[in-house]
Amino acid sequence: MSCPLCVLSLDLATVLQYIIDMIGFLHRILSCFFRQFAGGGGRNTGGEIREEFWEADFSKPGKTRFEIKPEDACDAYLTKGAGGGKTRSLGLGLKKSACLAWAEAPAYRYGDMVLKARLRLDCKGGYGAAGIVFHQTGGGTYYLALLSSKGYFRLDLVRNTTPLALIGWTECPFSGSAAELAIVVCGGRVILIIDGRWAGEVDDNSITCGSLGFALASYEAGQADAPAHVAEAFLDYLSVDTRADQVEAARAAWNPVPRESRLRLAGTFAAMGQSVPALVQLKKIWETSGREQEDLLLAAQLAQVLERYDEAEEYVGAALALPGGGAALALAEEKAKILYARGRRTALRDHIAETLKTHKPSVVLLSLLGHAHWELGNYQEAGAAYDGAFELDRNNGLPAANAANAYDLLGDRDKALDRYLAAGRSYLEADNYDDLGVLVPKILGLGRDRWEAHALAGKWAFGIEDWETAGREFSQAEALQKKAGSPAKDPALCFLRGLLLIREGKRRKALPLLEEAARLAPDYGLFRFRLAETRYLLDNNPADPRLRSDLEQALSLLDPARETAPGEQETWGWANNLAAQLCLAEGDTETAAAHLEKAAAALGERPPVLVNRAVYQYLRGSPDKALAILDADRGLDTEGLMANCAGNLLVRSGRFEEAWAWYRRALDIAPDNQEFVANGSSCLIEMGQYGEADTLLARAHNPSPALLELITYVAIKKGEYYRAESACNAALELDGAHVPSLRSLGWLFCTARRWDEAGGILARLDALPLSGEAAEHREELRQRILEGSTRLIPCASCGRTWRVPLDPPPVSFLRLVAMPPDEIPAGTCPACGTSYCVGCAKKHVDKNGRFTCPACGKPLKLINEGLKKIVADWAAGEKN
Repeated sequence: MSCPLCVLSLDLATVLQYIIDMIGFLHRILSCFFRQFAGGGGRNTGGEIREEFWEADFSKPGKTRFEIKPEDACDAYLTKGAGGGKTRSLGLGLKKSACLAWAEAPAYRYGDMVLKARLRLDCKGGYGAAGIVFHQTGGGTYYLALLSSKGYFRLDLVRNTTPLALIGWTECPFSGSAAELAIVVCGGRVILIIDGRWAGEVDDNSITCGSLGFALASYEAGQADAPAHVAEAFLDYLSVDTRADQVEAARAAWNPVPRESRLRLAGTFAAMGQSVPALVQLKKIWETSGREQEDLLLAAQLAQVLERYDEAEEYVGAALALPGGGAALALAEEKAKILYARGRRTALRDHIAETLKTHKPSVVLLSLLGHAHWELGNYQEAGAAYDGAFELDRNNGLPAANAANAYDLLGDRDKALDRYLAAGRSYLEADNYDDLGVLVPKILGLGRDRWEAHALAGKWAFGIEDWETAGREFSQAEALQKKAGSPAKDPALCFLRGLLLIREGKRRKALPLLEEAARLAPDYGLFRFRLAETRYLLDNNPADPRLRSDLEQALSLLDPARETAPGEQETWGWANNLAAQLCLAEGDTETAAAHLEKAAAALGERPPVLVNRAVYQYLRGSPDKALAILDADRGLDTEGLMANCAGNLLVRSGRFEEAWAWYRRALDIAPDNQEFVANGSSCLIEMGQYGEADTLLARAHNPSPALLELITYVAIKKGEYYRAESACNAALELDGAHVPSLRSLGWLFCTARRWDEAGGILARLDALPLSGEAAEHREELRQRILEGSTRLIPCASCGRTWRVPLDPPPVSFLRLVAMPPDEIPAGTCPACGTSYCVGCAKKHVDKNGRFTCPACGKPLKLINEGLKKIVADWAAGEKN
């Protein structure tokens, strides 16, 4: 052991490490003393910690120290071991994803120890981790070491259920499905060894002893049709050795540690913001091997974070003195950062100028050069340096914003506005609404007459959900665009304006804007997907060829094989979920299953995916499985989508009372959700509970056309026709092409015998591309209008008929100069009331050349104004 006085000449990190080692040494001495005098037997009675070597026996439940029993979240069980034969293992299966559970071995507590485990992990195609819980004391306090299915490990301290990462996820060379894990706990130091290789160490004595557990975590589920367990882990071997000499030997065995292992751990600590532990690991590397540029560069960065600038400069200088020079530019950048942090502006400017003579410019160097010029008062040079930095990385808006500030100080408003807009677009692309919000007042101040300025301000407002400001700025942008002579349109502006209209319940009015956005940006999958989604939500017609075309294009554009961005990959998941929904609507369960698998892979176990999976099971004849999916984890259903779907499926089965219970659950979660209000009201209507349905509908604020249609239906059932008509008109103000409301209003006009207005509604329906049931309903309305506003008059001889209005207007005096064709009405007998066509009547003509009634001989007359109108129209045609 070193003399304590020697540490006075060392740096802080070495001093801290020395203190930790001394504490560990004293801890081991006290532990040995405790063991010497504690006495007692092999079992942990009264909390004693005994020296022992124990190997777990998984042959029978009674022989293992683990609790073998099923729990709500997991099952613990004994199963056949990996080696086959008579070997047995402890199995642990999770019943749901996004969950951590473990099998406990509570009978014994351990302090310093050497634990060795051999484990296997099967995540069923998903993502998870398995490992060991140790030093568990109850109350949610323990250490947790995990190995993930992606080939990483981590170590956490959990105190009162609150986790603290001691070693974050760190890459380690093992398969990710099977590994040997050794944990050495000695005097407050925890060492992890994976597959015989040192993986990491940390000094922490927050918990001195506790019991063990075998842990399994599932972060993402794999298969769409998951088995009983979404993930499983198997403990094939476990031993614990608490003998002091063996623990000390295991601790000392790993000295020196392989360089690459410590360097990897130092990188993890640095990423976690643990600068001192990272530096400690680097200095331990240097104790046994030489310093390299990569180490020294990291050390300089860590020292700078700790504001130890002299030390940081020493590391940079040492690195530059080494042969090779592969990290020369990075080291020059690091030196520039140190000079900037120390306020040495002139030296910083000169250093960067010298560096740029031999190296290509970088964003860091040019940005720092801009800072140097700015603080030296050279704003023109600062702006030029910032411009250069932005040109190298146009995704980083900060240099552009700095350039704008410089040009603004110089009074160059146009150049300043252009840079502010460029910076704002970069921030918007990165969803950095905080920094964009700082720029918006400056952008509007300089660009109040520029449509681009208002468009960007509107996009920022939309991003922070300030819908009113977004709408106002978008309107100003549109007005300025028109004033400027219709320049090239911004597809994102069209898209967001459309989304605002959808928020206001004006989905039909939004459709042209979404179509325009997709036309202007044909290669952007999000626009095409939202267009397809809007078409489906508007008309609920899965066979619509435009909908199918838009969705196919979206799926192609968003396909991960095209190396799309992460956000687009999620949209690809939603597009597949919509495709599955369309297939399910048409009964194509096979294609739906393929889309559902892709949606689950991209989105995980989200309620909309589970909803479609439940519908899939329902269509395959398994309603109980469908309901089980929707009721498996109520905690997932934070928006009520799963409860609403369960209600829908029960309605389809005619189980209305059960459905209403599910709709109530959905409404408890989201009482203002208009779809849930509509579905619940429809269910009550099916049960004949119109008053209850009306009460529920009254809860809706700013009701959608679909809700207003339900209000219309209930009002008609209650005989409140004026209210029903008002609801129809309100729905048509929101969506002039809402077919159900048009149809209902048409029938209301028929009931009131307002035939002309009913005919106007029919004309509006004729202008829409209706098919299927909607077209059939239109024809029913047409027939009702025809029957209600006209009547048929037959020819008493041949049966030919003419349709005439019930109350036709009078026709002016007729004078015929030629014989009408046979199909034209000849007139009606004033005595018997029968009518005849010209073809039949010309066989019965009196001496004066007049048509007469074959039955009574009386002259025929055009008494009915409707028949007279037919003759008048023929005569007018003859004249022309």
